[in-house]
Amino acid sequence: MIYFVVNNNYQYLEAARLAAEMEGMPCRLIAFPHTLALPADQQVFESVIVLETPAGQPWLKAWQDYLTIGGRLRKVLAPAAEDVLVLFTEFELLNHLTAIQFKRAGARVYLIEDGGVGSYIPLALEQPEAFSTKDRVYAGMIRAIPGLLHTHFTKFDGVVCPLLADRFIDGVLLYRNVAIRRKIPVMLVARPVASRVEVAAGRVVFLNQPFYSEHIQSEEAYTDGLHKIMTALCDGFPEVFFKFHPREPKEARDAIARDVLAAFPKVTILNGNGPFESMLAQLRPEAVASYNSTPLFNLVATGVQPMFVYSLLPDLRGLPSFRTMHELLEAWHYRFPSSWSELRTGFSAGTGFNSAASGRPLSDVLTTTP
Repeated sequence: MIYFVVNNNYQYLEAARLAAEMEGMPCRLIAFPHTLALPADQQVFESVIVLETPAGQPWLKAWQDYLTIGGRLRKVLAPAAEDVLVLFTEFELLNHLTAIQFKRAGARVYLIEDGGVGSYIPLALEQPEAFSTKDRVYAGMIRAIPGLLHTHFTKFDGVVCPLLADRFIDGVLLYRNVAIRRKIPVMLVARPVASRVEVAAGRVVFLNQPFYSEHIQSEEAYTDGLHKIMTALCDGFPEVFFKFHPREPKEARDAIARDVLAAFPKVTILNGNGPFESMLAQLRPEAVASYNSTPLFNLVATGVQPMFVYSLLPDLRGLPSFRTMHELLEAWHYRFPSSWSELRTGFSAGTGFNSAASGRPLSDVLTTTP
């Protein structure tokens, strides 16, 4: 049996696409919801196991719940040696506990690309940031959770990320080749086939990212940068759409709409928190712009052009995580816009970046006995 573990809507859509290509092999879904709305009529997975995660609560309360949640997890999961587990992220601690439980049963565990940014940067970042006393206390509390004694950590853009001990992961499955800094085999797999979009020329969608609340930009720098971005897009495209990130609260959305977007009457705000990938065929944009949002990596073979605009903002370009991302994008032959005036209809990210890398079908990897 193949199990996929998901925490959000994007991961669910990706898991469903992957499961649909598994050539009749039975698949089950394990869901620890963060921002996740499971469809009532899904038919791809043989069964769905849902367990609410403590994540999202104040940390001390969440930590207390994590201390005892292992018993509940063992009651709902019964892995066998012939099973395979596929994770999208190590950020959720229940994903860690699930992977460890599967490995102890003799099963194989794989970490698959979580859309790009969330996987590439932690895997490829050369030098993690220094840990504060608060960070070390946080790490110690996680290691005190039964089963997580050997968890280790990285830090980028001020965020501490827990990582499974390498011995609990049999391989990292990526759609683009990356030299990682962990002792885990990297396997290049074929990206699920994306439908080509009949694009509407002159239409662009901007995907916002809440850097103002994530210690990446100050509110002043964020507002100034967003104003520059929207000015360029409104000058370069007849139609401009704006989509907030699912994590952005209503108060922040209202402030951005009032303080920035109100100056651009051409801009249409898209409502809803669903994954952008599910809206692509309906919106049919010529281009999608963002700082370095995950959906930009998922436009391969769709005909829609990705615009990474962080390269035009010096305060972002200079951060270690963005320097790492820039090196990766250069290696993948992405053609960066050289000026704000290039953010216009007709922009091309280059055939090198827009071409899907060749990799093995996921079904071959997961059914091959190591």
